Parts: sequence; C-alpha cells; structure tokens
Amino acid sequence: MPKKRKINIAQNISDSIPFPKYRVVWVDCVSDSGWANETDFKKMKLATPVNEGWIFSKDKDSVKMFASYDKEDDGSFTFGDRTMIPRAWVRKMVKI
Repeated sequence: MPKKRKINIAQNISDSIPFPKYRVVWVDCVSDSGWANETDFKKMKLATPVNEGWIFSKDKDSVKMFASYDKEDDGSFTFGDRTMIPRAWVRKMVKI
C-alpha cells in the first residue's frame, strides 16, 4: 500500500479583509411551470437557503454579501459569488 501523504493546511490564516463574516439563513420563492394537482400544490414550501460569506453592506431594504474575493496589489478588492437578499426575507444572521 502506498503511504498517505499529509497535507498541512495553515490554521491561523488571518483575514485581512475589513468585512464581517456571517451565515445568513433566508427564505426564497419557489416556482414550478409544470402541472400539479391540489395535493402536490399544498405540499409546496418556500426554499430556505443558507449563505456563508462576508457582508458587504446591509440596510433596511437588503443585505449584500459575497463568498469570494481577490485582494489587489493596491489594497482594493474584487468580489465574487455576490448575493443581494431582501431584508424581509432574512430569517437569521449569525457572525462566524
């Protein structure tokens, strides 16, 4: 049997990013363009997505967050995996 190689992953990587990291639980609409009977329609539930990432901004209307970023040489950021959630749809926000 070949030996398994251990990979050391740095555990103490500091986030040098000026945004707080959160887990956001929210509700989202669900739609279906297919035909359904009353029983199937009554079983339809809202989706409950969970996003983890950094909060870019939040106000009374929305929460803007991102899950990936690239820090440029000049100190600026480029953001990826961006999500904007209506504030009324947010069920819970937990700082992580």
